[in-house]
Amino acid sequence: MILRKKMLGILMLLGLVLLAACQSKDTEKKETSTINIMETGEIPGVNPTTADNSVSFKAINQIYEGLYRLDKEGKPALAMAAAEPEEKDGGKTLIFKIREDAEWSNGTPVTAADFEYAWKKVVDPKSAAAYGPQMEEIVKNATQILKGDMDPDQLGVKALDDKTLQVELENPVPIFKDLLTTGTFFPQNQAYIESQGDRYALSSENLISNGPFKLENWDGTKKTWDYVKNNKYWDKKNVKANKIHVQVVKDTNQALNLYTTDKLDRIELDGEFVSKYKDDPDFNKTFTGRSVYLKMNQGKDDQKTDLANVNIRRALAMAIDKQSMVDRLLANGSAVLNGNVPAKIMFDPKTKEDFREQNGNLLSYNPTEAKKYWESGLKEIGKSGLTIALTAGDSSLQKQQTEFMQDQLKKNLPGLIVNIKTVTQKASFVADISQDYEMLLGGWGGDYSDPLTYLNLFLTDSPGNHTGFSNTEYDKLVLGAKGSLSTDPEKRWDALLKAEQILLKDNATLVPLYQGGRAYLQKAALQDYIAYPIGSENYKWMSKENK
Repeated sequence: MILRKKMLGILMLLGLVLLAACQSKDTEKKETSTINIMETGEIPGVNPTTADNSVSFKAINQIYEGLYRLDKEGKPALAMAAAEPEEKDGGKTLIFKIREDAEWSNGTPVTAADFEYAWKKVVDPKSAAAYGPQMEEIVKNATQILKGDMDPDQLGVKALDDKTLQVELENPVPIFKDLLTTGTFFPQNQAYIESQGDRYALSSENLISNGPFKLENWDGTKKTWDYVKNNKYWDKKNVKANKIHVQVVKDTNQALNLYTTDKLDRIELDGEFVSKYKDDPDFNKTFTGRSVYLKMNQGKDDQKTDLANVNIRRALAMAIDKQSMVDRLLANGSAVLNGNVPAKIMFDPKTKEDFREQNGNLLSYNPTEAKKYWESGLKEIGKSGLTIALTAGDSSLQKQQTEFMQDQLKKNLPGLIVNIKTVTQKASFVADISQDYEMLLGGWGGDYSDPLTYLNLFLTDSPGNHTGFSNTEYDKLVLGAKGSLSTDPEKRWDALLKAEQILLKDNATLVPLYQGGRAYLQKAALQDYIAYPIGSENYKWMSKENK
């Protein structure tokens, strides 16, 4: 009897062990399923110094990490920084401690020197970094360095020891913590970069990273790639996905076919597909902070184009029925935008009023007025008509949009011929930064929740400008919002309002179109796909349960 009880006890114990093992395997399955997602274009590059587009920064955000990282709610949370900084000199000097357990994917430690090296490289004019001006008027001496008047070594950043980073600011800046979550402020490992030479970051074989994932199976041109869990990452216990497979899909029909055959776990919808799937249990819709517009090339190197005429630009900006575009082509939660700064995200620090509501409609659809401006502009440049090339990416949605705008402009502006120039998304980015276009369909999703992230792009000689627009008063207001006005929130806000008016109401620098929405299908098994209204998507916590 005693023997039988002992045997029964042993069997029960074995059963519990087997049950625990099964549960452990089930948990492992939940955390290791390959997640399949899509992108609409190839990654142009993953070098944080030279990145100049949203697709690159999205990739960079998965494989790198700065002093802070946005949490699930979109708030800056400690990342490479072990604690909040020690403040000195009224907040103008910040001293950060770097996490002791922070490592690069090759096992070398992340140090304060990695931040010093990366930041100085970003502001060095030789780097031609597109977003070096993020530091302008904020980090000490950045403005003079970017202009070539100071050596990069004089930037206000210094490694006091391996794990202590000192940052000096021109003024305490309310958005600085948000800036530190963006790619421009990420660290880079000097020894590794120098060992790779010109090959650095041209493929996943010539790259190390310090974020939740490593980039694999990418050669700079491929239409597929993988994010693989980085087991050297300090917070790897909270990274659930072992592998995220990404493939480029430019056609919505193709995306749907892949989704319905379980080859994609999430896809975005537009137009007729939204109404078709709006009752599907996988369907979701939300708004974003992406501002979509046409850029107009006014000329460069003292060579003016016909689009340097403000009446021509104003006519173009008022000749497109944006409401029809939003309702007919998009239907995904996008809304007409008659400014550059989007709605529902940024609010007056005193009155809490929405920026977009305060500044109103700066360039609205008005075909009657558009025709008057068009006739005046043609008379001023001595022509009876114009032929303009419109450059855009090759996704199915962009093709529909450009055809719609081509029809609108032809109908509302007599004598205008618009020729559509369809290129790859990567080529569209190149055309933008080289200013090799006449009109170009583009936009900006913003890096942080402040109007500055949209207005900073159009400073004179800013690497993000590429329009030929230059205005002294505009520069003064935007630079003031970054520097001298940073300690007076209300004056700073007023300066940004006025700057947007100069950009659009006075100068019609862009053709504002819409604030982007997001309609998508997502499998119920896919959890914690974090997409913020503003800022790059964050895959750190994403997971997918096996069926």
